[in-house]
Amino acid sequence: MTAVRHKNGNPPSVSGLTSSNPKARLWWSSADSQLLGQASDADVALQLGRSEIGVMQRRLKLRIAKFNAQLRRWTQEEDEALRAVRNEDYPSRFGRSLAAIRQRRYHQGIPQPKRVRPWTDKEDALLGKMSDPDFARQFGRPQISISPRRRQLGIPAFHPRHKAWSKAEDELLGTMTDRKLAKRLGRTVVAVQMHRVKRRIPVVDSQYRPWRPVDDQLLGTRPDEQIALLLRRTVTAVKHRRIRLGMVTKRLKRRQWSVAEDQLLGSAPDSEIARRLGCNESVVQVRRCKLGIKSHRHKWTPKADRVLGQMSDAAAARQIGCSVNAVKCRRFQLCIPTFEPGWKHWTAKEDQLLGTMPDSAVARKLGRAASGVRTRRLKLGIPQNHPALRPWSAEEVRLLGTTSDKVVAEKCGRTEQGVSMKRFFLRIPAFSRTPTDTKTDTKRIKKDRIGLSRFCLNTQ
Repeated sequence: MTAVRHKNGNPPSVSGLTSSNPKARLWWSSADSQLLGQASDADVALQLGRSEIGVMQRRLKLRIAKFNAQLRRWTQEEDEALRAVRNEDYPSRFGRSLAAIRQRRYHQGIPQPKRVRPWTDKEDALLGKMSDPDFARQFGRPQISISPRRRQLGIPAFHPRHKAWSKAEDELLGTMTDRKLAKRLGRTVVAVQMHRVKRRIPVVDSQYRPWRPVDDQLLGTRPDEQIALLLRRTVTAVKHRRIRLGMVTKRLKRRQWSVAEDQLLGSAPDSEIARRLGCNESVVQVRRCKLGIKSHRHKWTPKADRVLGQMSDAAAARQIGCSVNAVKCRRFQLCIPTFEPGWKHWTAKEDQLLGTMPDSAVARKLGRAASGVRTRRLKLGIPQNHPALRPWSAEEVRLLGTTSDKVVAEKCGRTEQGVSMKRFFLRIPAFSRTPTDTKTDTKRIKKDRIGLSRFCLNTQ
């Protein structure tokens, strides 16, 4: 863009502002800075006698936007109209785009005014006569604005199933149970209960009994359990009443341990001593630990050790006369497996059969699982005896490749896969048919095709 000069050679002023010194200066005055952004950088540089780069750097330093002839600055009247006019009505009045209006609202923090439609007498008369969603669809109002209007006018919400309580129905409250009255009046049990509570009418045949002064005098004189039995109340009710009155419960006196009872501690398991004394096992354990007496330990004998693993731990504990934990610990020390009814120990006679025949045959003979036989054989380090796993003889190796693997497997008593793997490892090529046999097969295939085509023609 080139600047237009007057006849005297001076550049035109921008927005009515002119520079007093046309020559270049190193400093910027306030009047010079006001010219930035009012015209293009080239026009301002020509008018001030500066370079275009210097003008651009100064404008960027002051954060002044670049001049754009298509942009129009917002006036005070337009900003005031943003507070009163909605976005869809603004472009027709001021000729601005919706994007520019939204951006101006965002930067100025001006919210869009709400579209308010006054309520008519007809709409107010129909409030509460129908549900809020139906009202919103009929009159084209947002559903969120209907509920505040109803509350403002004191109109309750529309409930098709709700009906007002009559005087006769109010007189029936408390004369029968809520469930029976709800069935009689055709209302819900919750509605009857809430209306009865609102009218402060007590329930009929209530199990609640008021506390008498005589009952309050018994609280705290005995444990809560005994007081509950005397008054025929629950322990929780007695406890709540006592706490409400600020009374402390009276505990039973602890029975003192006698010398004979202390001598029993440690002589038998705590459970046995608790059973003899008629108390809890934890009480016996606490007393024993307080006196520093070690717990009873069963003395194991060879006879008792032979019982372990032959029956369940609970049965062995009853037979030996000790605890189940003691039986488990002893069995773990001796490396004795857990007793299983379906499991039986291996005998020396059964071990001698391992390896003499295949595992499946041994399993059928001994009545055991094949996996159990294999595990036992591997544990003892006995090699497997299987005809398909026997070493290959020289005669069997010479047969490989001379005929098909299936025929060789039948002759040698081996599997076809085993024959194929052995031939593969020895790098012996597979058996192939002679060229004469191939020609014969080709002729036979052609004859079959000709016969099949003739059969198809005859059927058609």
